[in-house]
Amino acid sequence: MLKTLVKVLLFVAIASVIARYAAVFYDSRLTGERAPYIQMLTPDSVVIRWITTENQLGIIRFSDDYQYLSQIKLEASSTKNHTIKLSNLKPATKYYYQTGEVGSSQKVDTRHQWFYTPSLLTVPTRIWVIGDSGMAGETLEQVRDTANNWMHQQPRLSTIDDAVVKPGLIDIWISLGNMAYPSGSNDEYQAGLFDVFGGLLANTVIWPVYGQRDDRRWAYFGLFDLPENAEAGGVASGTENYYSMDYSNIHFVMLDSQSSDRSAAGDMVNWLKRDLANSKKTWIIVAFHHSPYAQSGDEKSQQMREDVLPVLEAAGVDLVLSSYNHNYQRSFLLDCAYQSSDKFVVENIVSNGIDGKHQHYLKPLQKTPHQGTIYAVVGSSSMVDNDIVKNPVNHIALLEA
Repeated sequence: MLKTLVKVLLFVAIASVIARYAAVFYDSRLTGERAPYIQMLTPDSVVIRWITTENQLGIIRFSDDYQYLSQIKLEASSTKNHTIKLSNLKPATKYYYQTGEVGSSQKVDTRHQWFYTPSLLTVPTRIWVIGDSGMAGETLEQVRDTANNWMHQQPRLSTIDDAVVKPGLIDIWISLGNMAYPSGSNDEYQAGLFDVFGGLLANTVIWPVYGQRDDRRWAYFGLFDLPENAEAGGVASGTENYYSMDYSNIHFVMLDSQSSDRSAAGDMVNWLKRDLANSKKTWIIVAFHHSPYAQSGDEKSQQMREDVLPVLEAAGVDLVLSSYNHNYQRSFLLDCAYQSSDKFVVENIVSNGIDGKHQHYLKPLQKTPHQGTIYAVVGSSSMVDNDIVKNPVNHIALLEA
């Protein structure tokens, strides 16, 4: 009887594991139909992706003249999940493109199907950050529409020092993880990302970090092309889990607080040190999912605070972005606040800000260690916490930004 029971329990356990992996595999498949979206945009290249329900030999027609798409790039073979890289592009140039299959003829969607290659010069940069945005619904749509209206209402200069400024709304779009609730499946990415932001994704790259919801399925790494080989600047990481890229006079570093080794001696931190030391950009912005000062933090948040923040502050990082909590928080200009909140002292605040308002700070133009870093939690893009406990490191903490 006992042996029979053990066999039954063992069978149930094995069946459960098999069913789990089968569900993960099924939910992670990139299926359905997906409109074109761009990835890994650099001054001389871009990746364009789309999905069809049937196998097709994909083709892209493109040009800087929307009336005459004179250049053509073909896929090597027929597929449903289409990926084409366009190379040898001109910097600071608006290109129009059209996707389809060989033999097809479609009208160019000039409203959405274009992209603007970054300038090689230093230009003003508009950055939009969303965090924990994967819950499709009214809140996410309000965030999208509010941001869209604000950006349309803010005038942008057409030229700076003879360099054309991108004609779109956003230069850099960052996601702080958890783009598909609850489990990061292909269908949930469609509902929480592509259905909501499809028009913007057609011409603006989203640069994501890896969150715990994204980690529950395998769709994340199938959907995004990320510069593991330093295609967009910085030092090659050799993995899409974490990477860096440059835009104008800013160096961006995207870390993986979810599944990579977060320890001070791990591969990610060793790469991070090399990457930060290599950058000559004026500004450094770092992003990862688990807030180091989260009100409901866990071991991952603690490890990022204790093992990663010292590296960032020693390298003169200016701004650290994270989410995890579904609210908005912004710290003082901080340094060396690596312990728990009850150990925080006023000496961890580097500056009282201009006129003592903690709204604007001055730092040396040259990267200098331990001159202060701002930490911001941006996690209310699709849902809001019921309450918020103010951490002493923060100058401001709001349920909604």
